[in-house]
Amino acid sequence: MTGTKYYLQPTGMMFNAIYDIQELQRGKPTIRDEGNGRYGFTVTMYGKKVEYRFTVTDAGQNRCRVQLEADGDTLKKKRHILRELALLDMILISDTEIEFDEETVDSG
Repeated sequence: MTGTKYYLQPTGMMFNAIYDIQELQRGKPTIRDEGNGRYGFTVTMYGKKVEYRFTVTDAGQNRCRVQLEADGDTLKKKRHILRELALLDMILISDTEIEFDEETVDSG
């Protein structure tokens, strides 16, 4: 499952906010490819490890699109995505909607 939001901030500011979210949760980086708009990290909470994979693309006029994927079953994926994007919203003060794209691929 992927959650998508558009923000009225440039990509550089978005990556700074993502780094802040990772630090707040004591996350460990897994993907570091900011040049191609990708960044990921894992967080361990309550004995469960979750990986978050962000893709940030420039939407022009100091705006960007953020796509977020999270590990877990379908219900938990949506909850994880909502929580991470809420953290991002609180850091950036944004009032935009989340678009969900449910995948039917079973990861095992």
